[in-house]
Amino acid sequence: MYREDIINNMKNLNGEKFHVIIRLKDSLMNRKVLYPFLLMVFLFVPAFSWGATETVRLPLTLDYTLIRSLFHVQAFNKPGGRAILGDAKGGGCNNIELWAPDLSPEQSLLKIGTNIKIKAGLKVFGTCVQFADWEGTLKILQRVWVDKNTQQLRFKTVSSQVFNKDGKPTTVGEKVWDVIRTTVIPFFDDLSINLAFPVNELKTVLPLLVSSETRPRLENWLNTLRLSDAHVDNDAVRLDLLMETEPLPKQKEVAINALSPHEVELFSRSWETWDSFLVYQIESLIGQPLTETEQADLLEILLDTRQGFIRSLSENTLGNNLIREQFVGTWKRLATTLRSHLVTYPSTSLLKYLSFFTASDALVALDKLGPALGIDISRDGLVRLAQLLSEKQAEPLLDYTYGVDPELRDLLGFGPPLDNAGPAFDLQEIDFPDDQTQQSAQNNYSSWRNFFLPLAFAAEELPAPPGDVKQWIPSEKNIQQYVNRVKQVLEQAAHDTLVQKPLEEKYQDFYRLLVLSTAWQESCWRQFVTTKGKLRYLLSYNQSSIGLMQIHERVWRGFYQLESLRWNIRYNARAGSEILNYYLCKYALKKMDPTNPLDLDTLGRVVYAMYNGGLGEFRKFLTRKETNSFYESDKLFWEKYTMAKEGQFDKISVCILGK
Repeated sequence: MYREDIINNMKNLNGEKFHVIIRLKDSLMNRKVLYPFLLMVFLFVPAFSWGATETVRLPLTLDYTLIRSLFHVQAFNKPGGRAILGDAKGGGCNNIELWAPDLSPEQSLLKIGTNIKIKAGLKVFGTCVQFADWEGTLKILQRVWVDKNTQQLRFKTVSSQVFNKDGKPTTVGEKVWDVIRTTVIPFFDDLSINLAFPVNELKTVLPLLVSSETRPRLENWLNTLRLSDAHVDNDAVRLDLLMETEPLPKQKEVAINALSPHEVELFSRSWETWDSFLVYQIESLIGQPLTETEQADLLEILLDTRQGFIRSLSENTLGNNLIREQFVGTWKRLATTLRSHLVTYPSTSLLKYLSFFTASDALVALDKLGPALGIDISRDGLVRLAQLLSEKQAEPLLDYTYGVDPELRDLLGFGPPLDNAGPAFDLQEIDFPDDQTQQSAQNNYSSWRNFFLPLAFAAEELPAPPGDVKQWIPSEKNIQQYVNRVKQVLEQAAHDTLVQKPLEEKYQDFYRLLVLSTAWQESCWRQFVTTKGKLRYLLSYNQSSIGLMQIHERVWRGFYQLESLRWNIRYNARAGSEILNYYLCKYALKKMDPTNPLDLDTLGRVVYAMYNGGLGEFRKFLTRKETNSFYESDKLFWEKYTMAKEGQFDKISVCILGK
């Protein structure tokens, strides 16, 4: 006789659980029936159902600042951030006030300290007779636990201690202790945090961030989510969302094939949405008291991300992995700053912020599973994440525009937008008559006026006539005058920048030299070029950097007005001067070793390396200097810097005229 009990929890192909309970007896089933049945189940039920699974841990982190703010919203919500307990409002004689709660770890427990004031009494013949009036501080230690049925984070007091106003341990009367025991301790034990909200948001957001092919698999996994136990850590209460996954097939690394122009266009549009989302994350910190270090870190994250895209574009190595890698990399760098600022104050958005943090952490964790999961940072997913960061009901647009963003400039330490008075046309080129037809062109200025007027940047202001642009076109006849005029423009730009963003006196002449030599290297002091009767603003070889200072339109999107960069040489010079000032003052001077500062020549070369290749070039250039393995751009700038330092500006004409 054979007697067996087989109880299996399995998932069908749609991911829904079903239970198979078979009780076999000789009288009901023999081997001839059993073996074919088991074979059929083995073949048709996926390995996921048989327990061939792996448990993935998705972190859920509640920083103490977040918990304190949630307590303020839930309980310490009276004027002055106070919690009012007792029955005084109802005509009773007991009144308890708690305020300024502070949270920290103590071994494996959560320590909550709070100011406390107790007035207690009895009503005698309609009058309160006070028997206790005490003020001090209360410290309680709580065990943190998870109610897995309700998905609530709960707190249970295990001990308490009182202190006087000076913070010294004290004793209180039995009546005061009785009030603390019967009213205050239950108040803290009733506090809770709703973890169902971030869990449900996770189930909504994550499927939007993987490919349509792998989305059903991930949704099946998310159906297994369950909360782990919580533990008290040095900086936060931590727990995990446990998720059962089946092993993913290993995928071989596939060489990245060059994209077609159409594919590049499509990918660029996707990346632009991601760039807009990154700006949205950074701008969630508007109004927060950022330090200069935090400002510099945020700018570095933004510029590194944009320059990474440009590098991939120029090297023709664009691929879907770029956005995924940038998302994961930037979140690792952004997380601490966002967590430390967004949850500092009570807000109805706190659980949304927690959901945003949890979803971002989860995506980083899932990224470790490898490419077979098919992470795909879609627009829908980014919009959903942006909604969690927004205090508004309207859906974030995540539009990619080139207009000046005053809030972004101010947030990252650039101050108000630059004065954009001057020519600014929404045109790629304009007709530019040669010398023989110049007089005719001047006589027909009114027609030019009518042509440009609808496109003028400044409201109520006439656009610049061609003559205003022509003075910035060099020729053999006017080359010395041209060099002198551009030098004045650059010196004025440096002066204006120093007025707004001063440097120590010992760096001021050096900075002016840096502006002149950078413009020399970047453009040969040219803003415009002419060809075949057309005038165009100067573009880099990859058609992305503009004018005298070669400002990259994607890298500095939001900081400068695009039309002014193109058509206004003074605006372009001021933009480049501002960027150099920022790199020098906010980054290079702060990064170098104060006990072994860089000499001015090396400082100039390292600042230009950053201007040319990004903030990461600070360390990279110094490494190149140590090994004497300079880039060609390093060598070329050094030539220009040396000639500018010696006042040999007459040599610019060779570069300008191509001789």
